[in-house]
Amino acid sequence: MNTALISLASNTPDKQHHMEQAISELQGMKLLGDISSIYETAPYGNSQHPNYLNAVARINSTVEYEALHDIFKKLEQAHGRTPESKLSGEITLDIDIVVWNGEILRPRDFNREYFQTGLKELRQPVAKTIRPA
Repeated sequence: MNTALISLASNTPDKQHHMEQAISELQGMKLLGDISSIYETAPYGNSQHPNYLNAVARINSTVEYEALHDIFKKLEQAHGRTPESKLSGEITLDIDIVVWNGEILRPRDFNREYFQTGLKELRQPVAKTIRPA
């Protein structure tokens, strides 16, 4: 069994929809274990970009890393993510594997507030509610 901690994010005008839909799709695939609430954070690096909605989730699955990564990238694309999204600053959906089987793969993300906020929720009894943006 593999375990992962993932981050989910969106900052487009319909970000609430993208986050809720992505969570629903991942639950439908039987991938999600615990998930934090959805919460708003300020962007890193460019204050001209809109605020993000974020969430952190725990995954327990027999799916291997590469296959899981591919699932996430296809889900991002299905939500309208393009290679140009990063340049424009409008991210319809971003899903990253931050921790894989106990190994921190993305230390910069792991240490940022947007990830730590959700991670702290996972360490507590998990709230399944969505905070208003």
